[in-house]
Amino acid sequence: MCEVVLGEFLKEIKKNPSSVKFAEMANILVIHCQTTDDLIQLTAMCWMREFIQLAGRVMLPYSSGILTAVLPCLAYDDRKKSIKEVANVCNQSLMKLVTPEDDEPDELKPVVLRQAEPNPDDSLVKQEGTVSGGPSGSCDSSFSSGISVFTPASTERAPVTLHLDGIVQVLNCHLSDTAIGMMTRIAVLKWLYHLYIKTPRKMFRHTDSLFPILLQTLSDESDEVILKDLEVLAEIASSPAGQTDDPGPLDGPDLQVRHSELQVPPTGRAGLMNTPGTKGLECSPSTPTMNSYFYKFMINLLKRFSSERKLLEVRGAFIIRQLCLLLNAENIFHSMADILLQEEDLKFASTMVHTLNTILLTSTELFQLRNQLKDLRTLESQNLFCCLYRSWCHNPVTTVSLCFLTQNYRHAYDLIQKFGDLEVTVDFLTEVDKLVQLIECPIFTYLRLQLLDVKNNPYLIKALYGLLMLLPQSSAFQLLSHRLQCVPNPELLQTEDSLKAAPKSQKADAPSIDYTELLQHFEKVQKKHLEVRHQRSGRGDHLDRKVVL
Repeated sequence: MCEVVLGEFLKEIKKNPSSVKFAEMANILVIHCQTTDDLIQLTAMCWMREFIQLAGRVMLPYSSGILTAVLPCLAYDDRKKSIKEVANVCNQSLMKLVTPEDDEPDELKPVVLRQAEPNPDDSLVKQEGTVSGGPSGSCDSSFSSGISVFTPASTERAPVTLHLDGIVQVLNCHLSDTAIGMMTRIAVLKWLYHLYIKTPRKMFRHTDSLFPILLQTLSDESDEVILKDLEVLAEIASSPAGQTDDPGPLDGPDLQVRHSELQVPPTGRAGLMNTPGTKGLECSPSTPTMNSYFYKFMINLLKRFSSERKLLEVRGAFIIRQLCLLLNAENIFHSMADILLQEEDLKFASTMVHTLNTILLTSTELFQLRNQLKDLRTLESQNLFCCLYRSWCHNPVTTVSLCFLTQNYRHAYDLIQKFGDLEVTVDFLTEVDKLVQLIECPIFTYLRLQLLDVKNNPYLIKALYGLLMLLPQSSAFQLLSHRLQCVPNPELLQTEDSLKAAPKSQKADAPSIDYTELLQHFEKVQKKHLEVRHQRSGRGDHLDRKVVL
């Protein structure tokens, strides 16, 4: 009986929505949307759906309460499929009500018809003690409270206010709850992304409170949750609304991984969305930050990888590859290389460099960046190579692979000559083995074809023979040995044109790259690694012997 009466009541409301006090009934619906009784919850949710569609932006002040009721329902299983479907419609409809005009100062907002508005914070009232268990009790508590539902439409007008603080608080609470369902977490992240798109200036005031939980969500078990989380983080890192006066110098204190707290930009700078300062998004070698938060995001991400090695091992490559799609890949590699250059944990630095190098050489997402590094003709590509090289020195084998990628074969040969002075470990030989496998991959097709031009690439052949001499006689040794046996006799390949052409040992070195200084930097970094390994093994007292590198 009660269900029939409520159905008729709703029909009357839909016939004459202009005279309905939607605001006064919003909190009642929020309370009953959180009941444990399925019928009451479904009924209240259906009413909420109709109210959002009929009242439109009038419901915005109650968004935090509505989300408190709706979001948990999105994780329901098939036993509550009807409630889940209606809740999803409510969620989508409410999200569409948020527009860019909500990012404007309150005094500039358009006005709508004023209705008697109870305090929207009341919609966050907890469920305990507020809902009657039976349908009859529900009717009494909802619609017998003396509220006049139908009134003549008022001509008084007032602005609609989106209470962003309450919404962010609700979203943060749901995202922090590890027991919450996957679909709810995805919906929360979609809301955050939508708010950063529609109301960026106001949302950046909450970035400090949101950022830690967004970073923690990268450890979620669901790939879909991580993808949505990365979309939000990428929007924070690239939005022009996040630009401040001081994005942080490359050689400043922000380089220290331990100095990694995000700072909220001054609200007065929020109007930089259309300023020329955003041009830096395309000029990464000299200014690798996309906005003031980008570099700090990279610092915090590396800090997360450092403290949670399992995350780096299992999801590290996945996260970085997705970020390269969402943001500028060159910016990401440039900034991470800068940060790792100052990393005090040398073992982590070596592991991270190996991960980045594998991504650089094998990921389809980085095809363009690889092509840029193959031919160091521009100043930007030369600067990027030098930046990567200095950090890649934490791992000798990855440094050689970077030289192979950039066709610096003579420098690669010089590096391999230094390997004889390094401490050769099983891990070191394993990495050499992997490099040999990579040389046989499509990425290095151009390198293998250059073996046909023996006279012009002698250092390439010498470098490959150097790797061969480092390897024990394993499968990788046999693989590289067979490849080098295919190198033709230069005398058999001579033509009249080749006799006239002046021989060259390798492609012309870029004039702005000091390879001698880079080699000295490699020696310095490797000496640090050797000292740390000896200290860890308890042989620190014997480091007085001269280490020749």
